[in-house]
This record gives sequence, structure tokens and C-alpha cells, in this order.
Amino acid sequence: MVVSASKADAEDSKQRSEGKQPKVEILEFQEGVGGYQGTVDTELWALAPTTILDTNPNASSDANNDGGESQVLLRFDSIIGAKANQIPRNSRIRSARLLVSAFDQGSTVNLHRMLVPFSKTATWNSVVDGVSADDVEASRHKDSFTFGKIAANTSTVVFDVTDTVQWWVNGHANHGWVFLNTGGNGWDFYTSEFDDFKQRPKLIVELDRPQVTPEKKTP
Repeated sequence: MVVSASKADAEDSKQRSEGKQPKVEILEFQEGVGGYQGTVDTELWALAPTTILDTNPNASSDANNDGGESQVLLRFDSIIGAKANQIPRNSRIRSARLLVSAFDQGSTVNLHRMLVPFSKTATWNSVVDGVSADDVEASRHKDSFTFGKIAANTSTVVFDVTDTVQWWVNGHANHGWVFLNTGGNGWDFYTSEFDDFKQRPKLIVELDRPQVTPEKKTP
């Protein structure tokens, strides 16, 4: 079963006609908050091609970081399933937002859905010269983007990732995202290793759980 917007909208209309409001559930995933421990994030840097950077408290997406490109990989594991505080398969995703705390203004950054897995120990070399948005390693289509400007020392930047989370919930593998900078001015944000929990990456999902059809009793 694949969730379709038209079917979900029809169900909404039916519930409203019966005087019922569709129940929207909100789930949040942020490292160290509410027992969640599934964030995987790391930076890949061409000038340190074999260095593992997953324990850094901040990461930079930069097309020219001191002469070599930097990319950032981010994934939220164990967010889909039948357990408490997970998104059930075949839910309808009304909204999914990825929030990161940026602290350095930079060039426009595009967020692309990853199509291949990566580990927390990934390096520039281990993924073979970084990640390419070529519809093989990552989707050519960008989920969202930012101009990189921040309003103060730290600003919460929101990426709309609704389509990708729905794609995962419909049965495709969750390989997270890659942040790719379009210029040579680095754009930096805090990772899941940062001391202040509130400034770690957060995924907020608004959803409708799949409808459960009662079993018919056999006479």
C-alpha cells in the first residue's frame, strides 16, 4: 500500500462531513531528547580525505573550504516502525521539517536526499571523492535550500523534507541527506555532538496514522 494524497484528502473530507477532525500526530526526533539516540551526522572534507569527523560539534558545507570541498551527511535512524514514538509505515505525512542551528552565514546550500547508505565513520575517500547529486549517490532534485543568511549569532534554519519522509514511510530506505554548498563561502551549523541539546539537528513530523480497517466477523 502506498499513501496517496487524494485518498487521504478524501478521508479528511469524509471525517469532516461526519463532524470529526482528522487526528494529526506530531513526532520530534532530536539526539538526546526524549530518549532518542539515532542521529548520524558527519562532515566529509577533501583536504582531510581519510579523517573521520563524526565527533565534531559543528559541520561546514563549503565548496571551497581552504581549497577543498566540504559536505555534510545527516540521517535520523529508527524513525519508522511500529514502536512507540516511531512513524508507522504507510502513514500520511502532512509535514516534515528539518531544523538546524546555523551560526555562520555562507553561500546557498542545497539539501539532497541520499540514495546510498553511509556510516558514521564515512570520509571523503570512503564515499569516493565525496557525494555527487547524480541520481546514483544522491538525488539530483533538491529537497530544500537556504540562502545561508542568519539573523543573529545563531539562527534556526528550516528545510522542508515532507516528500522525502513520505517516500521513506512508503517503503524506501532511509539514507538521510547531504548538504551541498553552491559556492565558496562556508555555511556552518551545530551537529548532534553539540553540548546544547536545543541546538542539535531536529526532525519534526506531522502525520496521520494509517487507517485500521476492522476485521469482519464470520457468522
